[in-house]
Amino acid sequence: MADAITASVIQRRFFSISEEMGEAMLRTAYSQILNASRDFSIGMFDASGRLIGQAEHIPLHVGGLPFAMKAVTDYFGDDIHDGDVILLNDPYHGGNHLPDLTCFIPVFLDGHDRPQFWTLNRAHQSDIGGSATGSYNPAATEIWQEGIRIPPLKLVDRGIMREDLLAMISRITSRYCSPMASDKKWKFKTI
Repeated sequence: MADAITASVIQRRFFSISEEMGEAMLRTAYSQILNASRDFSIGMFDASGRLIGQAEHIPLHVGGLPFAMKAVTDYFGDDIHDGDVILLNDPYHGGNHLPDLTCFIPVFLDGHDRPQFWTLNRAHQSDIGGSATGSYNPAATEIWQEGIRIPPLKLVDRGIMREDLLAMISRITSRYCSPMASDKKWKFKTI
């Protein structure tokens, strides 16, 4: 176990990395929900799925992240590679509510064939394709009326963007395709 000074230095470094990812998100987001309201969270996990760093954005987002991290690693098992970006929003897989999309990026270190860390971004989208604009529907009687449920899936597979999948999600989930598609496509680049 590391001494208290070393542990503090490492903890502050993870916090600093998370803060830098958050600043990149603010500067690249098209949606006002992200760049003005800051309705997103950034975090880092270790290889065991433990939260090791987070920025000071929306603490509520962080509560479900360990469950989402477990859902991703359970679902993909050994089929996780450098260059992958995994997306989910399904509350039954650790999502908060459907408008909060989470992107996970595995971080591989030299000589390791399994991720040693994960970076992630959970960000609110203004629309997720529910029966009501904005995906807040007080008359909803089931989750399907709130929007599309996305279980863990690879948006980028080994560094190659799945344009077909991005187009499908963007068309289904948004009445405002242009900024939404841009935010969905580029938000993972901040992590």
